[in-house]
Amino acid sequence: MKSIFIKACLILAIFTTKIVAQPFVDIVGFNYQTFSDKYKIPRDSLNTLKNKTDNYALNFFLPKEFKNGNTLLIRLNTESINSTISPDTSYSNRLSSISLPIGMKFVTKNKKWETIVIAVPKIASDFRDAIDGYDFQMGGIFLQHWVPNNKLKVKAGLYYNREAFGNFYVPLVGVDWKINDRIYMYGILPTSYKVEFNILKNKLYTGLNLKYFTRSFRLSKDYNYDYVRYDEAQVKLFLDCFVAPKVLVFAEAGYSFGKNPWQYKYNTKDVAYKNNPLYGPMGNYMVFNFGFAYRIRFDLEKKEPTN
Repeated sequence: MKSIFIKACLILAIFTTKIVAQPFVDIVGFNYQTFSDKYKIPRDSLNTLKNKTDNYALNFFLPKEFKNGNTLLIRLNTESINSTISPDTSYSNRLSSISLPIGMKFVTKNKKWETIVIAVPKIASDFRDAIDGYDFQMGGIFLQHWVPNNKLKVKAGLYYNREAFGNFYVPLVGVDWKINDRIYMYGILPTSYKVEFNILKNKLYTGLNLKYFTRSFRLSKDYNYDYVRYDEAQVKLFLDCFVAPKVLVFAEAGYSFGKNPWQYKYNTKDVAYKNNPLYGPMGNYMVFNFGFAYRIRFDLEKKEPTN
């Protein structure tokens, strides 16, 4: 039973709304990310405001593997993005989302090919008004894996979501490569890719994380039903530490070169942030991320003998 559970967890390593692939899976995960920078008031070069944004994410998953090796995938993802302007703290708002991705993984008999198909229903809003159809987004993921051996996996596919700004397609490619017992490269471009180094055997990991992820949230009537688009593009150094078996704490620090959350006019791609510094342009900024997880690393699990 334990072996079946571990195998099912492996499937879910590639199954998140961020479309991250990795040699581990977090059964439960929480992370807190923060960044801040100055926002220059339009037409006023002498005054600036400080925008501070705090991002919280909590995720759960539940797999169900069948006798033929195919697996039902169910996951719950939640996110909250809180932005505040200082010294005028009257500018403050919270964006939230909840999604329930559900899909299947199909495996060939020789285990060389894997096909993942996932539907991703999602609600993304500031939740100030009653939820309606405009807050709902529908997306999906298709991935094809070729697994020539236990050290290499080649991936290609497509991500789609009906964002607040319209249809959003992202081609996906990736290679997971275990170079040796210390160095591992894994992920899917352009969304997330890691180069990982195990500095203390099975306990402490470090490396470089490249991340690009776009999402959008619908605003309430107070904001004229506009929407916020967040193009999160980051380069970060990370440190993962197991403080107990499968109990992990982690920290990341890096630099953002994408767009922080920007406000756009309803049903257009025209910017609408000039009178709302909460969701306006900031300079490039430092970003910090902390969290914990109940993590299963498959390279640490004992392998059953084969006949």
